[in-house]
Amino acid sequence: MYKNEFDKLLARGELPKSILLYGEEPYYIQKYSKMLCERITPKENRLLYYFDEYDFDGAKSYLSQASLFGDTNLLVLKHEKPLPTKELKELVALCNKMQNSYFIFELYSNDGKRIASAFSKKENAVDVRFFSPKEYEALNELTAIAKNLGIQIDTSSLQHLLHLLQNDLSLAVKELEKLSCYDEPLGSKELDALVFPLTPLSLYRLYEAILNKEPLEELFAKVEEEDQNEMKILLGLESFLQQLFLFHSYIRLHGKADSKEILGYKLPAFVEEQRTRLAIKIKNYPEIFLTLQECEYLLKTKSNIDKKALLFSYLIKVQALV
Repeated sequence: MYKNEFDKLLARGELPKSILLYGEEPYYIQKYSKMLCERITPKENRLLYYFDEYDFDGAKSYLSQASLFGDTNLLVLKHEKPLPTKELKELVALCNKMQNSYFIFELYSNDGKRIASAFSKKENAVDVRFFSPKEYEALNELTAIAKNLGIQIDTSSLQHLLHLLQNDLSLAVKELEKLSCYDEPLGSKELDALVFPLTPLSLYRLYEAILNKEPLEELFAKVEEEDQNEMKILLGLESFLQQLFLFHSYIRLHGKADSKEILGYKLPAFVEEQRTRLAIKIKNYPEIFLTLQECEYLLKTKSNIDKKALLFSYLIKVQALV
């Protein structure tokens, strides 16, 4: 099931005996595991296996224990790879049989489908997949966290934080926790000084130059000097263009741009104006996306090539299509 379905299940007061949490967003996996653990039993009643610490016989023995005093046994397993389905089925069946035993499997990968059958409904178990949040979802999460931490920061500054960290929600949350000791209001200027960016601003300048048909050689050389990964550059451009396409589609339908309606939050006026100007300039979105996908395919499948030269040639192709 997906996050919203799982939320409804928990809201009804239902608590499965075994739960598989997996997917693309580690922040949600960690958040829901922590919430479930606190709901099930205190720390002293938990057995935690980190990755290679996993021992099937030890896990089986732990879940098989009956409690004379009504204590709960909770097994929490963290791993980046699926474990044997046969072993998981046995652990899940044990939890269903033993009234005081629970099992949470935090799988930090998208391979959950391979083992989802082990967490069957008939064994009072569920599998929950988490996807990378859309930007407005990430901003809503960060807004709630910032408020809880007492941080003075507005939505546009939180968006800036996300962009600095390549929309990595887990990293953004960790940065907010660090920034909670900062007593003054936090804006873009303060974030630039306090947060180490994963995506230098030179990348955004490169993307704008592509769309404005400006010379690319010097900007690309600067990005090269920063030792940026080719896939990071390409995927960043795809993400930037996808947002512009949303603006383009909305403008065609309504005759104007409204970032609140398009993204779920209001952009600063100058940013909204910039996005609008760039969005309406582009006429060949389908061709551009196909070109970027072709470049991505070549970067991922060809080994004996000059990847920087290949990427630069495709950036020129994209610029010609604008």
